[in-house]
Amino acid sequence: MNIAILKLAAASALLSAASGAMAGANSGIIHFVGSIVEPPCSTSSVERGQINIHCEQRSAFDVTFQRIGADAGLSKTTVTLTRDGKPLGDKEASAYRMALQGDAQLGLSVKNAAADADTRPVIMTISYL
Repeated sequence: MNIAILKLAAASALLSAASGAMAGANSGIIHFVGSIVEPPCSTSSVERGQINIHCEQRSAFDVTFQRIGADAGLSKTTVTLTRDGKPLGDKEASAYRMALQGDAQLGLSVKNAAADADTRPVIMTISYL
């Protein structure tokens, strides 16, 4: 009989301790692991070869471009990326990593070494980092 009373007393002590711990967990503080993600940048197209980008927070991204078509790799092509009208450089293998906050305008121009060469469409890809 004494063992049953001791078991009942131990169970009730554990129950009251667990209830106190649960009440403490309802304090309104949330603990989590991870990151808070800012809203993405918004874009709009102005004209052919130009895009407006608006980022509320400083955002980093890669800008890459490639020619498409059957003869895309046959002729030398120079791709120039501009940011707010200023050239970022001329590259044959074209990829840029940049960060911006606020408003910016990216432009893309493509020229072939031969004046009569076909530039074919060029695809610009912007990827968030």
